[in-house]
This record gives sequence, C-alpha cells and structure tokens, in this order.
Amino acid sequence: MTGSNNEILSFDVAVVGAGPGGSTVASYLAKAGKKVIVFEREVFPRFHIGESLLPHNVPLLEELGLLPEMEKRFIRKYAANFSDRTGARTVRYPFAKAISKKYPYSYEVERSEFDQMLAENAEKLGVDLRSEWSVKKVLFENDQAVGVEATSNKTGQKITVRSSIVVDASGQSILMGKHLGLKQKSALKTRAAFFSHFENAERDPGDREGDIQIIAYRYGWFWMIPFKGNTTSVGAVVNEAFLAEREKGDDMDASLWRAINETPAVKNRLKNATQKWPAKSIGNYSYGMSRYAGNGFVMVGDAGAFLDPVFSSGVFLAMKSAQLASNAILKCFKRNDFSAKQFKGYEKCLRGSQKLFFRFINGWYDPAFLDLFFLSKNILGVKSAIVTVLAADVFNPRYLWTLKFGIWLMFALATLHRWQCKLFRKGSRSLIQQQPV
Repeated sequence: MTGSNNEILSFDVAVVGAGPGGSTVASYLAKAGKKVIVFEREVFPRFHIGESLLPHNVPLLEELGLLPEMEKRFIRKYAANFSDRTGARTVRYPFAKAISKKYPYSYEVERSEFDQMLAENAEKLGVDLRSEWSVKKVLFENDQAVGVEATSNKTGQKITVRSSIVVDASGQSILMGKHLGLKQKSALKTRAAFFSHFENAERDPGDREGDIQIIAYRYGWFWMIPFKGNTTSVGAVVNEAFLAEREKGDDMDASLWRAINETPAVKNRLKNATQKWPAKSIGNYSYGMSRYAGNGFVMVGDAGAFLDPVFSSGVFLAMKSAQLASNAILKCFKRNDFSAKQFKGYEKCLRGSQKLFFRFINGWYDPAFLDLFFLSKNILGVKSAIVTVLAADVFNPRYLWTLKFGIWLMFALATLHRWQCKLFRKGSRSLIQQQPV
C-alpha cells in the first residue's frame, strides 16, 4: 500500500516492531479478523541473538501454523546440557522429564531466518507489514494512545495511522518506555556478552546434536547453540570482574577468545572450528518497565522487559506475551473499552512468570545455587522443577505451586550447601564457578 505524504490511514491495531513479539501479536489479531499494520525499521533477514527456543514455544508455533516450516528449517532441541569449565562435571536436562511431559522438545534457530519466517507468515494472514519504516511518535489524545506517526527510512514519506490500540513491540528500543519514562533498572548485576558464529564446532551425536550447551566458569558462563548444518552460535556472558581485567585495547574478539581459552570445555569443542565473523557484544541488557500497558497501548516482549539470556527466555516471553496481549486486545474490542484496566490480568500473568524466571536467573549467578544443577538425584522434585523452568512451563496453574515449591526448596538447599562449604571445605573452592583457572 502506498500513499501521498502525510496520508492518514485507519487500522484496528498499529504494531511497532516485527520481531517475534510484533509478528506474533499481529498474526493472532489478523487471524481473529482485525485490520493490523506493523512498522519495522529494519529489513529482514537481519541478525539477532536469542537463538534457542523453549519447548513451550512449540504450542505457539503450532497455533500460528508454523510447525511444518520449523521442521524443515531448524534442528530439534531435546535437552539443555550444563557443564563446569573443564567438562569434568556435566548434567543433561531432557525436557521430557519436566513436571508436564506434553512438549519434550524445541528448536535451535538462526534468528535472521526465524524472524523473517514469522513476519512473512503475518503478511500471509493479512497483516500490512511496512519494512524500513520508523515510528518516532505515538499519538495521544489526553492520556489515550490513538495511533502513531511513521516515516519511511528510504523516501522520507510520512504517514499517520489512527488505531484503537497501539502495540509496542519495539524490542530494546523501548519506544513507550522512553516516551513515558517507564524504564526501571534490573536488580541483576551489570553484565556483558561477547559472541560469534563458528563452523564445524564439535557436537554431541544423534538426538543430542541439537542440545544447547551451557558451560559455567569463574567469570560467568558460555552458550553453545547448534544450528541445522554446521554453524554453532558461541557466546560468553561475563561479569564486571572480567571486564575490569580486560587489557587496554582489547577488542571484542580478544575478549571472546580470552574467555574461550580459559574454558577447556568450550575450547575443546572449537579446536577444529572456524570463526565466521568478528565477535560482537552487548551489555547492560537487563531492565523492566513500571507498567506494561496504559490507555490505548500495551507492550509485548523486550519492549516491556528483558531479563537475561541464560535460560533462553527472551523469544518465549516475547511470543507468549504477544499471545496473552492479543487475547486481552480482542476482549477490548468486544467491550469497546481500551483503557489500562483491561490489561490488568495480562500484566499480572506476565509479571508472575517473569518473577519465576528472574528468581531462577538470580540464583544461577550464585555458585551455591548453581552447584545444585549437578545433583545426581531428583531430591524432592528439585530436578523436575529445574527442567520445568528450562522448558518454560511457567504459566500452567495446574503445576504452578509444585514448581514454586521446587524452586523454594532449591534455594533452601543452596543456603545449606553454602554453609556446608564454609564449615567443612574451608571456603568455596568446591563451588562450580569458583574453580581455579
């Protein structure tokens, strides 16, 4: 669709951003018969991290009609593997051992292809997708969002879209958060990640080929995410101590390789591998918003919060929040009421799941808590609770209290374990992240 400069268009819903959150919410609403426009400032395909999906992405992909495409394009992921820096201690968490056994696998995806697939599917469902268009302004009448102003990055053409609801799916650009001053710092400590893609990294055989590898070491942890074919995503998430010890002039490649060379479990898997492109980095990535909705608008995915990459929750929370937001939006249309109160249930549900992930993530950076990942036995259901979080089964009320108890118990055991180390092992050298280099 094209038009003259400053054209005014009318849609039911205006969505800012065509990443997993934006494309998903647009798809659900278009399937329900709503007239939806999406503005995306970039052009697909484009690179993005967050490449490991969780099992509870699968029912969302099924609802969008995308499972056949997922099978063609991407490798299945049946488990998450955890290792210490040397590889001497390892543990595998098959998703089939979660509290609910319904979704025993997920997928590892190159985001350039995955995000493009989601966006193209939205277009097939009738969404008007405008690539290379930037939204700089959300229109308000009094305190009610009533549309957006967008500009073509290529031609400079400007259009105004009037809509009943605006969905902010702008990712870490956090359009509404900046506009309304809603951003809040996370309680998680400052961290950074250095990452690249490698060809011919060593993989596990058979059905284990698609397992994500998570390797802990004294400055943080690594991810190793295998894609279909011979490419593997490798990233090092590091703490402030690592950054403080960087030598003057160290670039991102030097930082990534310093971390690799200090971690035999990673270095050994890369001994015959070739790095595909210079390392990139991100930092200070954890944040949230004081609220996720207002009169005439709602936020989904990273536009509302980003926690941490460790348990691969980003894409899942983006797509799940999009599903929940679309349900709330459809109720708004039925009631002809687009006020903030219509999104109270959405926000409560989303914050509850984020709280579970956040507590688990915070524990991951506690060496005593992390040590419990390597338990050999499922003591009082602790390992079942771990794999249930790893599978992202955090919205099902049937299992919620069982899950919360398992997490509470794990923190209690971590406290006991920490005291045990202090009393009987003369310090914390036995703890997984504190092993000497």
